Amino acid sequence: MAFRRLLAIATICLFGGGPGSPQIFTPVGEWIEICSGVRYVTERVAAGTEGGGLLHIVQVDLSTPGIEVFVTPLDLQAVQSGWEYRLAYVSSVVREQHLVVAVNASLFTSRSLGYVQLPGDMARSVETVVAEHVVNHLWEHSYLLAFDDRLTPWFTLSKPPPAVDLARARWAIGGQAIDLREGRVRIGSAMPDARTAVALDQVGRRLFLAVAENISPHLLLAKLAERGGWTGMMLDGGHSSTLVVGPEARGLRSGTLVGGWRPVATIFGIRARPLHPKLHDE
Repeated sequence: MAFRRLLAIATICLFGGGPGSPQIFTPVGEWIEICSGVRYVTERVAAGTEGGGLLHIVQVDLSTPGIEVFVTPLDLQAVQSGWEYRLAYVSSVVREQHLVVAVNASLFTSRSLGYVQLPGDMARSVETVVAEHVVNHLWEHSYLLAFDDRLTPWFTLSKPPPAVDLARARWAIGGQAIDLREGRVRIGSAMPDARTAVALDQVGRRLFLAVAENISPHLLLAKLAERGGWTGMMLDGGHSSTLVVGPEARGLRSGTLVGGWRPVATIFGIRARPLHPKLHDE
């Protein structure tokens, strides 16, 4: 075990990341339909006081047949040891769960040695998370993006999450503030960094996943509002921010588009039916 940890640390120091960590170039331009009901676009944000650079947005039509949501379930061994999850690279979960796209989810703590976090380390989510109707814990400061058995989405707009929402939710990920409300950014930090956010449109049909390389929460949510986001919140950011596209994506080379250097506790992903015929990259 000690040798494995030392080897992993050396790999991170030399190469900067784990599975899927080499970043994939993606073209900046119009929406690309990568799976049935799933579209992707890259926007180049002009540099300013709130950051800039590439912004990656995935839009999911939740009414499309075949769309499914994935949220990391509790790990039995971790729970028996007083924790909740085991750290994993987002790219590894995309492959194992056959996801078309996935991002990092909630803030977490881990039982890692020093500052180096490795796959398999025991971990605990800070916020409330729900997977297959199983609630990890109730944290009084959590807001939720939740989905019921029919994949109907909603944000909880009060904290802690009401008991009726927890009972209804089949899937949910937690955040600490709903700063995009009614299509307007109410507050939000202006400090740029790598960021991850989620949002819904006004009718709750379209889901947005967004990951930026170096942008403020305020500007990221404003960009989602421009694309039709009505309600939205930030997820874990910084070194956790990751966007991975699965091998079934059409017209877009699969792999890690942003981040991928840090294993995380919880992951939010989408399954979808592939478009045919499959366009294989050369």
